[in-house]
Amino acid sequence: MKINKKLLVVLIIASGIVSAGIFSYFIITAFIITDEKFFDIKVQVIMANYKIPSLAAGIVINDTLVWAKGYGEQPDLDTVYMIGSITKTFTATAILQLNESNLFNLDDDINDYLPFDVKHPNYTSTPITIRMLLSHTAGLARDLSYALQWYFDNNTIGWMNNNLGTNIIYWEPRPSLEEFLNGSFTSTGLYYSSHNWDSEPGSHFLYSNTGFILLGYLIEQITNQSLPNYYQENILDPLNMINSGCNYTDFVGKNAIPYERIGNRIFEIPLYNWAPSGAGSLRSTVPDMAKYMIAHMNLGKVNETQLLKPESVELMSEIQVPLTGSYLGFDLDGYGLGWLIYKDNFRGHDGATPGYLANMFIKESERGTFGVILMFNRGTSFVLDIELLYQFYPEINQILLKRAESLFY
Repeated sequence: MKINKKLLVVLIIASGIVSAGIFSYFIITAFIITDEKFFDIKVQVIMANYKIPSLAAGIVINDTLVWAKGYGEQPDLDTVYMIGSITKTFTATAILQLNESNLFNLDDDINDYLPFDVKHPNYTSTPITIRMLLSHTAGLARDLSYALQWYFDNNTIGWMNNNLGTNIIYWEPRPSLEEFLNGSFTSTGLYYSSHNWDSEPGSHFLYSNTGFILLGYLIEQITNQSLPNYYQENILDPLNMINSGCNYTDFVGKNAIPYERIGNRIFEIPLYNWAPSGAGSLRSTVPDMAKYMIAHMNLGKVNETQLLKPESVELMSEIQVPLTGSYLGFDLDGYGLGWLIYKDNFRGHDGATPGYLANMFIKESERGTFGVILMFNRGTSFVLDIELLYQFYPEINQILLKRAESLFY
């Protein structure tokens, strides 16, 4: 056990009086605070400062989950959190699996595999490719104009209208994913808007949930099975991720309760499902996500399971489009295929859905690889929470990074 000698704390100082005369003495009991205990205190203090109800985190070194812990109101490690856009890495993994099976080429026009055309109205001769969707360079808007109605069922929309002052129109009946996408990209479609498009395909980066919804639908078209079923059979089951999936009703009694903040009030959100899509519908636990990270940290292999070929894992980490700036405490270098690439050999992805935030990042070095997974149940999707997003989030990432480095080096 590592001990920081600077953390010797005197907890009891007692004095006594002896009858033969006044004689003071001190009994000093020194308790040693270990590095791990001090780390726990730091996490608990920052959670209290930012009013985080529950948090779970884990550290993976090479092929082992070496540390994992839950904090707050729901500290069990089998507590299930939504992971938001970390789902995009699963969608990218699925696409690379299908690419390995020679079912398509990454530079194919997506219209070769869809029952309707997706063409930018101002650049009809420029194809949108699978690679463009994976790298957020397809010229699509961040979200479709009717995205909220698609993401949430009518019960959740009713709660939003009653509690957040929104006025979102109910869909009766609810369209299928094919009907929704067809209606969003066809100029005469029921859900069409010119705001569904951005720039010329292939010209520059714009983070797009829309593109990954299309990728999820592409997977369904090519495999003839639902996206949740594909995830289950080809990623979750092979990795024995028993507490992961898309439907909260599969994890009764285990779901982290989602919260957001309005002003100084932290309010609870009813549990909900994010409509199955390639952009952000999965939920998981720290131990399950550790298995997934281990695969991506070890050239696609966990024990005897080869999730992806090594060349596919390497391809996902190749920069497709350069990026600059800072994000969540890391310096950006670019975007790969479903993964953010940071400077200093870091890569990862974060996720945000109402009531939840999550992050994972991996660091490669000559000595090996380590990774961190973080989940907590206070979000900023319904109401922008600048303090949470730009203060707590980077701070907790750096606390976990330092802890991982102390265990790794």
